[in-house]
Amino acid sequence: MKLIPFIFALMFPFQTEGIEDLLKVDQALRGKAFEKAVKLADEAIAKSPKNERLYYLRGLANSGLRDYAAALKDFDNSLKANPKFYNALDQRGSANFRLGKMKEAGADFDEYIKLVPDEYPGHWRRGIVLYYLGRFKEGKEQFESYQKVENSDVENGVWHYLCFARAETPEKARAAMLPIQGDRRVPMTEVYLMFQGKFAPEKILEIAANAPADQEKIAPFYAHLYLGLYYESIDDKKKAAEHMEKAAKLGPLDHYMGDVARVHWNILKKDKDR
Repeated sequence: MKLIPFIFALMFPFQTEGIEDLLKVDQALRGKAFEKAVKLADEAIAKSPKNERLYYLRGLANSGLRDYAAALKDFDNSLKANPKFYNALDQRGSANFRLGKMKEAGADFDEYIKLVPDEYPGHWRRGIVLYYLGRFKEGKEQFESYQKVENSDVENGVWHYLCFARAETPEKARAAMLPIQGDRRVPMTEVYLMFQGKFAPEKILEIAANAPADQEKIAPFYAHLYLGLYYESIDDKKKAAEHMEKAAKLGPLDHYMGDVARVHWNILKKDKDR
């Protein structure tokens, strides 16, 4: 999935209180100096404890440090100061997801879409949460909507299939797979064909192993992630767990889909321990 980076120029044109502090924190964020950003935000919040934007920026910095529990508290405080601050609501949804709090993530994303309905088509992160919540029909619709935003993303087609297959049947889902063309990531074309029943899953890793140099690290991750989801979809729990564990280890730490793999693997581990 394609995710717009969360670090960009400040979008607070009407903010006057503590604007210099906001700019300093934002500059550190854009430079990915997350520890520095947290420290600067700490100092600024001590002076302006009700400034929702400072909490929001510190939440982004803590997310950059992968301290999602701290980020969650920051987004909570931001929303306490301003319940309509929809950017904080959206980021809290992602923090909740990464912490495995699906119900809370779903509630945040639902409320975000209510506040900013124009963002619905592109909100594939919500679609993934809906899958984990068992809200398959809504997930299917979310991914259908995303197709209008991006029609070359195999991942969108796969998650649409996964939701559709659970909402109705795998046969109906396969017959109605979204038309995807132009995804140049290895081995995504073969992943798409695999879910269509037109490519042998045992060959996916071979394709990934022969990825070009600029994709040689990420291709095995994608292969294991979608093999895990594929085997889970046909109820082969053993192979699903084997591939998802590898995907969780290979997934880049600054990659949202890497976190999806880790969240999924944690779910599978809990199921195994029951």
